[in-house]
Amino acid sequence: MSLKSIGLFCATACLSLSLFAQDRNLPRRCLELKESDGNARNSEGAFIDLKDGRIMFIFTRMNSNNGDDHGSADLAARYSSDGGETWTQKDEIIVKNEGKRNVISVSLLRLQDGRIAFFYLRDNTDFDELPYVRFSSDEGKTWTEPKVCITDPDPVGYYVLNNDRAVQLKSGRIVLPLARHSVAGDKACDWNGELMCALSDDGGATWRLSQSQFKAYNANGKRIVAQEPAVVELKDGSRLLMFIRASGGYQYYSYSEDGGDTWSSPVASPLKSPISPASCKRLPNGDLLCVWNDHENIPPSLGGRRVPLSTAISKDEGRTWQNVKVLEGNPQGWYCYTAIHVMEDSVLLGYCCRGLADTRITKVPISWLYEPAPEAPAQKNRFADLPLGDFTTLETPEGTWTAAENGARVHDESWGRGIWVSDKDKTQHAVELALADGKTLGDLNLAIERFSSTQPYTLVAEAWLDDQWTVVWAQDSSTEVHKHYPVLFAFPDKTPKRIRFRGIGLNGFIICDGGVNIAQTLNGFFND
Repeated sequence: MSLKSIGLFCATACLSLSLFAQDRNLPRRCLELKESDGNARNSEGAFIDLKDGRIMFIFTRMNSNNGDDHGSADLAARYSSDGGETWTQKDEIIVKNEGKRNVISVSLLRLQDGRIAFFYLRDNTDFDELPYVRFSSDEGKTWTEPKVCITDPDPVGYYVLNNDRAVQLKSGRIVLPLARHSVAGDKACDWNGELMCALSDDGGATWRLSQSQFKAYNANGKRIVAQEPAVVELKDGSRLLMFIRASGGYQYYSYSEDGGDTWSSPVASPLKSPISPASCKRLPNGDLLCVWNDHENIPPSLGGRRVPLSTAISKDEGRTWQNVKVLEGNPQGWYCYTAIHVMEDSVLLGYCCRGLADTRITKVPISWLYEPAPEAPAQKNRFADLPLGDFTTLETPEGTWTAAENGARVHDESWGRGIWVSDKDKTQHAVELALADGKTLGDLNLAIERFSSTQPYTLVAEAWLDDQWTVVWAQDSSTEVHKHYPVLFAFPDKTPKRIRFRGIGLNGFIICDGGVNIAQTLNGFFND
């Protein structure tokens, strides 16, 4: 090899190493567990370190084309031998379906005696879903027979233990935070939920329910949704903090001073949130990490969605949160049921990322969690100030929109406020815009969102040119649903005074502001 070649090789190698090192300081996606035929959903998993250096991730693997919460499922595993960077390619079935409906929602816990405790729900009916535990003394090669964790006062009921929720306290007590929705003899489920914990003081041999079995109320005394709790032990060693998925726009908190046996009345926390669970773990430096759907200053169109997926740090045991970062900012995403695996300098996050169908594992350097969040670009949606509701005539700076009765409305969608064109009684939809003085096609920065995947679907933008309607932009049946398509007019220099959007398709289409990108507003590290 010539000196020149050697120099080039060294320079290239150094550049590659530099880029590699840089990448190690940023979040990176390491595994995508995608739905497939006969596997409609992969969700609600948990991690555990094995003594041979591997990491095991066990998750719910739906084994049919039914991906709802009660579809048939097994519990499957993937393994990583390099700190979560890469994973085995095949699903290893750990527990075949034992329930009349499924087995779901895994928690893994390394006990103080060295065993691995493996918790999951066995789902039989709306009145019979209970947490079970198995133990392994040989690093997951074999497992004991399942043992139910609800034994008093009656083992029948519908109890929810979210994934990655089991904790063992310094005292040795195992705590399972639960929401109960029915008991034996109920005629209907109470989906608002009743909170409690299952407790074991002998390594999981016997279990009892906490003395506190409580509901949640807002500041006005009205009952609210309280479900899918999580628990973290606080530094003082005498208190537990419970995070509660709640209605009302916030995560709720409750505290226990006796190891989870009795709990304070739930109160709203500083964490704004939709009705979606939060996850929390302690980092090696002692700070708390929370992962949840942060709805502080969320665009109104995303008010009910589990978007974005954010992280935050608390240095004062959850009283305040800082270093808020958006990890996943795609407004079409659906991020929830996060498992957190804390390592020396990184955390692995396993979470649902597209509805509940797919699970993603992302490795996040702890240093990144502490970096300041970049500023999001200031953006103003041109439709933001329009009143919601149906219209036949609508005045905007671009001009006057007209539609048939019941044919169009101002609507909030995931891409922001826009004009939803859909005649409630027809599959053909149209809206016309009479341009304001001085406006041309080149001034219109609009985008289209297709609303439904039902075929057929077509859409055309037509301009009134030379005394006739002329197609200047079009979509067809290949157009993807819920995607932002900028309208690219073919004749930007023409000066027609009228333009018409006309389409065929179930539920029509939405005209959005093409200059506003809500993904940029959310400013996630990942926005795709």
